[in-house]
Amino acid sequence: MSEQDPGFLDTKFMVDSYLNWLKAEGASIVSAPAIDLLTVDVKDWARFGMKAAVCHVDGRCDFLSAFVFELAAGASSAPMRHAYEEAFYVLSGAGETEVTLSNGEIRTVTWDTKKLFAVPVNATARHRATGSSPARFVALSDFRYLMGLYRNEAFLFGNSAPMQDRQARALAAGLVADPLSVPVSQDEMTPVPLADMSIGVDVTALASKQSTLARRQMQGRHILGVDGAGFTLSFNTQEAEAKRTDWRHGMLVGLGPMRFHQHFNVGGSPARFVSVELGSLSSPMFRSRRAGYGDTQVYASGAAVIPRSEERPEVHAAL
Repeated sequence: MSEQDPGFLDTKFMVDSYLNWLKAEGASIVSAPAIDLLTVDVKDWARFGMKAAVCHVDGRCDFLSAFVFELAAGASSAPMRHAYEEAFYVLSGAGETEVTLSNGEIRTVTWDTKKLFAVPVNATARHRATGSSPARFVALSDFRYLMGLYRNEAFLFGNSAPMQDRQARALAAGLVADPLSVPVSQDEMTPVPLADMSIGVDVTALASKQSTLARRQMQGRHILGVDGAGFTLSFNTQEAEAKRTDWRHGMLVGLGPMRFHQHFNVGGSPARFVSVELGSLSSPMFRSRRAGYGDTQVYASGAAVIPRSEERPEVHAAL
């Protein structure tokens, strides 16, 4: 195509459909290295019928977005149906979500502080705060990726596809999970089969004075403190300077791609955090995710692990 072609001259490049949509929505956007979701300011978002904030943490990938929502005591959200998937974590308060499936069946999901829950894809959902205080929860979804892929709001929010099989599988897997019930383990991640989504939700539970091995991951990941407190060291190579990020309940952190990450609990009680990224145990999607869930036959997975004998000096100093 010639550069004299009017069609070429009118073409826009480097468009971020996700950010453009947020601006058109008038959404409140917060960007920081780490964000305390318990205290971040939220503002009315008409589409969802709730107060909300979009949270962009450093190191986040281009696959997932994080929206914090808040409902006043006794208030309900607007009914919402969409073709993207999201995992919810309850930061404070209690409530219930009325879910209307594609076949007209209605299910009610009840939740409270420190619980995970999900809504089957393309089902209609309405949230309600049932306690005497506001309910606040965060939704981690693949909306960012799908908006960039399809660049069409109507497709994501007005899609009439029934998705009955997907919804049935979500119900069979369960719509609520308790990350506090995951036992302390030497494993870095314990998969949570929440709603059989393509979004991977994993829990890491560290005993007192324990650390995971340092592992290099290929995709970016969000982690969210759930119980206790700890920190993560991130670095490119064994010799490179390490960045320390502290986490606790309600703190959202982004772990950048192609970096080593090592997690620590230096406290006197167990500590837990939830990891969320694209690709789950039932639908890994990436070679590195299959490797992360134990597929040793994956080629070029990038699953580099630093053994204990070769750990950085500050690791031993921290513990």
